[in-house]
Parts: sequence; structure tokens; C-alpha cells
Amino acid sequence: MRVLLSFLFIMSICCSVFPWGRSIVRSVFILPALISATQPGALISNGETIQHTQITISSQTGPVYLDIFQPTGHDPLIRSARGGVLIVPGVGDNRQVPQLINLSEALARTGLIVMDMTTPILMNYDISEQDTDATVQAFKKLESLPGMAGRHSGMISFSGGVPLTCFAAADPRIKDKVAYVAAFGGYFDTTTLIETFGRRSITIDGKAEAWHPIDIPIQVLTNITIKNFSYDEQTTLRSGLATNAQPLSAEQLQTLSSGAQAVYHLLKGDEPGQVESNMKALPPDVQQLLAELSPKRVIKDIRAPIFLLHDRNDASLPVTETREFDAALTQLQHKHEYVEFHIFDHVEVRSGLNLGQLIGDGTHLFSTLDNLLYAGS
Repeated sequence: MRVLLSFLFIMSICCSVFPWGRSIVRSVFILPALISATQPGALISNGETIQHTQITISSQTGPVYLDIFQPTGHDPLIRSARGGVLIVPGVGDNRQVPQLINLSEALARTGLIVMDMTTPILMNYDISEQDTDATVQAFKKLESLPGMAGRHSGMISFSGGVPLTCFAAADPRIKDKVAYVAAFGGYFDTTTLIETFGRRSITIDGKAEAWHPIDIPIQVLTNITIKNFSYDEQTTLRSGLATNAQPLSAEQLQTLSSGAQAVYHLLKGDEPGQVESNMKALPPDVQQLLAELSPKRVIKDIRAPIFLLHDRNDASLPVTETREFDAALTQLQHKHEYVEFHIFDHVEVRSGLNLGQLIGDGTHLFSTLDNLLYAGS
């Protein structure tokens, strides 16, 4: 009994004092919340009480909306036991999405200060390099919160939020302060992404397989690529690429410029054999914009370790994009991890999973979560 008590005492010290111990404990509590998409009773009863506040800050492009989830108890004796996480959940207004709230609250109950960020651009289903400043300002605001002085903060991004966290992590204002970047279900190169949409297929391990995107990423890419077309062309493209829209007629296509026609065929996926020529037909400003919106552009400037996660059968953004991200980081010898899953519908846990799927992917998710939280410790 004395030996057992001594062992438990030593383990409790290790789990509270050492960063690796704290990350393991946090992972043990957070993983069931992620897998089940609800907070288990053990986390609620043993975790910290939390409060949720909403604030708005300013950036170069306008307001930045922040949801903050933070523990309400006293600061821990070990200062590094507290930490911060900025979450950029992607396009649309995700502030009321249950799985995002669940993740934010679960992280906060383990002692982290969590900040969810969105902007008017993201809420309008668009992505802009201009939102880099909004992400930087959100990160700086997180660092300035009471109790955060001298503590580490990382960034977690989902889907369309991935480029923004990459751009911010490479920004000279905060690049030396970012503890880690976690990119879940994002993309690496906007140009190859558009090409994949045009081909409606991906190549995995040397074998081509059909790939059909859902409507939301088509809407986002439409918003990104048509900004500089005429009003009439924008109207025609939006209607032709809308959900369940009928294909544009030959007469309608003839009213479009060659660049607008190329955008239509690439996003509609109706000319898979002409992707290369359609890419060349894109106006120079669109091609430049695609390059600007690519995380590929900044990875040499990111100093933080990067955690890449993607579901193998993602129908929003193809897994091949994150595989290319992984390959590029490997070539640069940049510290990173890459894990593929089979239990997510893009970035949300699917329902009706069997035990084998949960155990297999849950093990990988626990390892990544542990390493991520350790990097933030």
C-alpha cells in the first residue's frame, strides 16, 4: 500500500509539474469529448469551471469577432500550466456550431484559454489574404488577456481557416511567439486545388480515383475567383455554379469572357480533359490571387511546429492537398506531424462509427493531441 501510494503521489506530481504530464492528462480528458462530440461527466466534474464571453476587436480590414472560453478559477501554481489556443474554424459563421463549442469548452475545462475567431469576410464564405491582420490581432489579444503574460499560445485551424493561421504564423509580428499550428482539413496550394476541382479526381499512391466536391467549397472558390469580373459575369457565374443549378447554355457561355468561362468549367468540373488549358486561360490577376492564398507561399517563414490532420475521404477539400503539405514540410525538414483519419465528415466527427474505427483513429488522435498540447506547454 505504501508503494502504491508513493507511486500515485509521484505520478500526480509528474502530471501537474512536468509539461509532458500535463499534456497527457489534458489529452485523456479531451479525447472522449472530441470523439463523442459531447463533454463527458468526468471532464465536467473534474475540469475547471469556465465562462464564455464575446468581444469585438479591430483589424486593418474591419471587425474581428472573438468568442473566449476561459477557466474561472485561480491561476495555477505552475505558470506554464495555463496556455492559450486561437481557433480559426473556417468559412461561414461557425460560432453556434455544436462541435466547435464542445471543443472550445473541453479545452478550456483542462485549463486553457480558448479564443474562437471569425471575420465578416469568412462569414460571407470568402477567404482573403487581408484577413491575416485579423488573425494576428486576435492572437495578440489572446496573449494580452489576464493571466496570459509569459505563457504559450498555439493556433488550431479548420478548412478555410488553414491559410489564415499559416499566414499569421509567418507574420514577423508574432512568428516567434506561436507555439504550434494545427491545420485540419485544409489545403496547401490554391492552384492545384482548383485543378483538382476541374478534374473531379485525385491521385492517391499512383492511382486515380473519382472525387466529387460538395457545394460549399465550390461557393467559396466562386467568391474568391470572380471578384474582378464584370457584374453581369459575376451574376451569371454565381447562378451557374449555385447548388443544384442547371448547366449554363452555350448562349450563356458565349456572353462570358474566356477567363470567366475557364472559371466556370474548372469549378463545374464539366471539362476534366481540358483543365490545363482552362488554367492557362485564367486572367493574370486570378492566377496571382491563387498564389497569394496558398499556404505554400509562406511555409519557409513559419517557425512553429505544424500538425497536419485530414480525413482520407474528405469531400470538401481533397486529402491530396494535405499530403502535398506534408511532403513539402518533409523536404524542408520542418518539424511537423501528419495524420489521416476515417472518422470525420470533413472536420466534424461522423455519427454511427463502429468500435474498430473509434479505437484506430482515436489512438492516432490522442497521440497528435498529446504532442500538440505538449508543444503548447
